[in-house]
Amino acid sequence: MRQNNDKTTALVNAFFDLIINIGSIYLAILIVDDVSLNTFGRMTVAISSICAIASIFVYFICDIYAIRIFDKLHKEIIRLAGAQLFINSVLVVVILMVSPMESGYYLLSFVGSAISFVALSIKKILTVKISHSIRSNKKHRKNVLLVGGGKSAVAYAKQIEDNPHYGYSVLGVVCNKDTEELKKLGNYDDLKDIVEREQPDEVVIAVGISDEPLIQSFIEICDNEGIRASIIPPMYKYFKSKCQVDMVGSLPVINTRDIPLDNTANAVMKRLLDIVVSVVMIILTSPVMFLAFLGVRLSSKGPVIFKQKRVGKNNKIFTIYKFRSMRVNDQEETGWTTPQDDRKTRFGAFMRKTGIDELPQLFNVLVGNMSIVGPRPELPNFVEEYSKKIPLYKVKHQVKPGITGLAQIYGFRGDTSIEGRIEMDIKYIENWSLFSDIKIMLITPFKMFNRNEKYIK
Repeated sequence: MRQNNDKTTALVNAFFDLIINIGSIYLAILIVDDVSLNTFGRMTVAISSICAIASIFVYFICDIYAIRIFDKLHKEIIRLAGAQLFINSVLVVVILMVSPMESGYYLLSFVGSAISFVALSIKKILTVKISHSIRSNKKHRKNVLLVGGGKSAVAYAKQIEDNPHYGYSVLGVVCNKDTEELKKLGNYDDLKDIVEREQPDEVVIAVGISDEPLIQSFIEICDNEGIRASIIPPMYKYFKSKCQVDMVGSLPVINTRDIPLDNTANAVMKRLLDIVVSVVMIILTSPVMFLAFLGVRLSSKGPVIFKQKRVGKNNKIFTIYKFRSMRVNDQEETGWTTPQDDRKTRFGAFMRKTGIDELPQLFNVLVGNMSIVGPRPELPNFVEEYSKKIPLYKVKHQVKPGITGLAQIYGFRGDTSIEGRIEMDIKYIENWSLFSDIKIMLITPFKMFNRNEKYIK
């Protein structure tokens, strides 16, 4: 069962979204009614129109117009919210470069974006509800014939039964064994006659590994009848998330773990967000960093900035920066702090408690070693140790490490379960979205003052 991505539907949606965005901007101009907007009337109209057009390209990049029959509605809204937040972030940067002192433009960007998001969300909800209603109607459902009576066939039939808005009905199953969960229509040898008699819209082949040699004959029967065939791979249990199929010549290769950030467009958007946020945060926290600089300089000898080797994306070693919170010692590259550690200075303990010691990592983000959001990087010796004990530990190294992350806002920082932390890291990696990054960024300050130290006994 393939998810349809009809180009005509996408273009129609894009046309109406363009009208909505232009209307939202002009409505925002009327609401804001700032003197600066009236003074720079032509520039206001030009910038607004360019943003409205550019937003459509962002929607295509974010795959907003793909028709996802099997996705939940809230995921569609979250994807749209992420696109809107990205557009608004870029717009703020443009305003900073073009007219930084005109507050009316900032207000216009936020009001216009909010109106646009609400209008587009209402449109999305209405279109999804209408399409669900149409597909749920028995008259419009597509009839599916299952081949194979194993666990995957039963699980598939249950999903179809529990979600009528998918628009499918299971006619029955063709298999060589008795099954109580499904309506059996015949054996494998009867498939040709059953297909000719039932004329299903689609045949879903869900056989076990032992029956795999029969798949070719099943597909030939479907092709001869002009009926589309889909396959649930016998080894589906090895796929950890939404998988992606690549073609190497004529050979299909299925990735067992889909990483959204492997997509170039997603990676570019995340990098742009990192640059914008790191620059803004460096500017906003510069007074705090200056005071931290003085505090470290006055409270202990040695360099103000603490440098340490950590493991980053693709297992590459990079240097992480922090404000020094301990006296110079010979265990800086191999160990964590301990309870009542006499190496910590009083000012250093305060910085570690509030997270101020990690502010220099914004420069790691700016140069590209780290991201604002991602799994926390570990020391090389701990990576070697944990990877031997904890399954899937090194999956976290498929993306850039971050200053904060999903594991951190859920309390997996400091002296907590490494297994739980890795589980949250993998969940973040497999379900990444621009909106999730922004959400984690917004939650992080509220978790900053509840930091536990990591203790190694």
